[in-house]
Amino acid sequence: MTEVTGGLAILATESRTLAVGLSALLLSIPPIDKVDLVADIETLLHKAATRQPVLVIVDTSLVGRRLPETSREIHRVAPNALHVLLSENMAEFRVLVYESQDAVIMKGTEPGRLARTLEFLLQDHIVA
Repeated sequence: MTEVTGGLAILATESRTLAVGLSALLLSIPPIDKVDLVADIETLLHKAATRQPVLVIVDTSLVGRRLPETSREIHRVAPNALHVLLSENMAEFRVLVYESQDAVIMKGTEPGRLARTLEFLLQDHIVA
């Protein structure tokens, strides 16, 4: 667990619609006070290593088949962050829930439910 008074979230996606909507939602969740948007893995890894976020959210469509390696690398460079994967579909979701060490959320989850889930996960992960 990490003690945090304010925090950075990094959102990795190529979808502008997802980036805009999820950024606004994230800023409503304590302790998030800034959201950095990235559209490629190299930038994600660099920001995660240098900015030490409290939350890293990765759209699985951005990573594709490199997800296991990318996930391990994100954990290596940002070990104190809560790591969340946004899953494309139910088949992928089921696999990720059993095989990934990250929290997994389905894309399309109703915003209120998504906010409550992320807030709960963050409260369990950090001490504000």
